[in-house]
Amino acid sequence: MNLGGNGLANQKLKIIFGIFLILSLVNVVSLVMRSKQIKALTVKVNQQTLIIEEKDKQLEADKVQYTNLAARLHKEIKKGGELEAELKKHGWGK
Repeated sequence: MNLGGNGLANQKLKIIFGIFLILSLVNVVSLVMRSKQIKALTVKVNQQTLIIEEKDKQLEADKVQYTNLAARLHKEIKKGGELEAELKKHGWGK
């Protein structure tokens, strides 16, 4: 029996498995760090989504207000034109 050769082979296998174990642990730590980064980015994305939704609501409200003001301005201009035509009809305008 060649125990010396067999013991050397076992020692080489232990070293190889040890290296694989260390590489696996490094990989696990890397994955955990990336997972934390992904969670942090997910929180930021959710916050940005809420901000964008709020700004969209404000933009829609501003759009409605602008449309109402434009309609009122159009009515006033039309009324001014009618009054000007009435003045010209009676000879008061240019």
